[in-house]
Amino acid sequence: MVGVEGDTILANIYGPHNLREQKELWKELLTIKDKKPGSWTIFGDFNVVRRVEERFNSEFCAASAFYFNEFIRLAELHDFTMGGEVYTYMSRVSAKLSKLDRFLACPNFVATFPSLVVTAHPQELYDHCPVTLITSSADYGPPPFKLFNSWLLKHGFDVTVKKAWEEFWGYGNPDAYLAAKIRFLKNEIRSWKKKTDVETNQELLKIKADVALIEKAAESRPLTDIEIETRNLGLQKILESEKLAVLDLKQKARVKWNVDGDENNSFMDT
Repeated sequence: MVGVEGDTILANIYGPHNLREQKELWKELLTIKDKKPGSWTIFGDFNVVRRVEERFNSEFCAASAFYFNEFIRLAELHDFTMGGEVYTYMSRVSAKLSKLDRFLACPNFVATFPSLVVTAHPQELYDHCPVTLITSSADYGPPPFKLFNSWLLKHGFDVTVKKAWEEFWGYGNPDAYLAAKIRFLKNEIRSWKKKTDVETNQELLKIKADVALIEKAAESRPLTDIEIETRNLGLQKILESEKLAVLDLKQKARVKWNVDGDENNSFMDT
């Protein structure tokens, strides 16, 4: 990794629930870390909390917390102050909350990147919050115009295309006329997409806000059956939106593959 002396070790952890297995994992990680010097960052779902306040409506195991804290101390790891959500896990059935996910880094890594920020983002579709470790944000600019297959599944697309195709009026030779008609159609699709995105985003923002309010309420009291059902219905609508976004990502990946090709194939062909 640029800026870090020696090896950089990133260890993604999924911790066991059983205390005995947890103790074995901490011991094994300490042994590996001692044998493999470098800048260590350990992250993931540890399935254990450090303090009693990191659980709500959920059972706290003092022994698990003790051995986890001992592991962090002996490994000389830094536990970042996490921004964003208070808890990183919430069960959908009983609304139990816990801070199970985190980043732990060695002093060398922290000293090299002093502006590191850990943030727990809203859960939305999942039981766990996405947790990020970043030093700066990147802006890749607006995406170019492309026609995605997911648009065909959205309300109003076929009507927009049919209306634009029938209402266009132009002149010139056939080639110029067709080119102008296609430009007009693309502009109409852009306008429809922009309007649809605004309406969809407003609806999703409201749904996410409602879900977030319910999840915040779960941090201070047990949820009612109606609140749990409302949250699940909201998550379902968010999931439907995410499925369309996944279709777009798959199409982008196929386009990139067709344009750039497979680097391995290019290497074998030379």
